[in-house]
Amino acid sequence: MKRFFSPSSILQTLAAVIIIGACLYAASWQFDRGQSQANINRIISENLVLEEITSSQLANLNPVESQWRAVSIQGEFDSSKQELVRNRYFEGKFGFEVLTLFQATTGENFWVDRGWVAAGANAATPPEVENPPQGLIEISARIRSENLSRQLQGSFFVTKVANVKPESITSLQGVTAQPYYLDLLPSKDGAIQPLTQIQLPELTNGPHFAYALQWLAFAVLALVGRILLFREAKRLPLI
Repeated sequence: MKRFFSPSSILQTLAAVIIIGACLYAASWQFDRGQSQANINRIISENLVLEEITSSQLANLNPVESQWRAVSIQGEFDSSKQELVRNRYFEGKFGFEVLTLFQATTGENFWVDRGWVAAGANAATPPEVENPPQGLIEISARIRSENLSRQLQGSFFVTKVANVKPESITSLQGVTAQPYYLDLLPSKDGAIQPLTQIQLPELTNGPHFAYALQWLAFAVLALVGRILLFREAKRLPLI
């Protein structure tokens, strides 16, 4: 017992406890992330096969629970309200996602991702963005709940407010819109087409559960290492 309560032994035990605690915390964090991703994947897989909802069903919508569900909305695009989402790649090429405001007949505003466009030849060359359909139309889209605020940048190519990073998509360009955006889908008659087809997500849980097991293994190694050190110290003669 004297060896166990010696200063060096106490320091070793304290270090082991800290390491084990940190490993258990990291394991718990990774497990929670894995559980969260698994829950999101379940929601998406269920919503991808549900029937399309209409404008009248969008009141009090929970965008997270409804993400990737198809929706049909009547209204018109406002081509004067358009934004580029930077740092987007398509088939290995750098470009932008094009967000255009859609004003529904119900009075609500939605930012609609019309697809991807390639960047210009240089920073001074604006990308070529095809104008959206004009007049009263009905669009099909998928509800997206991701927060784009960190990726949005007021582009001098298409917006009136240059180089302004918005706090939220709901107040982008001074327009009050829904706190989620929509991915444009081709219309049933083929008259309305997105600039590029949206890619369905890969429903994978990622490496989080594997990382959680890895951190648990590190905690066990720290515990075993402390026990082995104590057993080794018992074999040494007292000084």
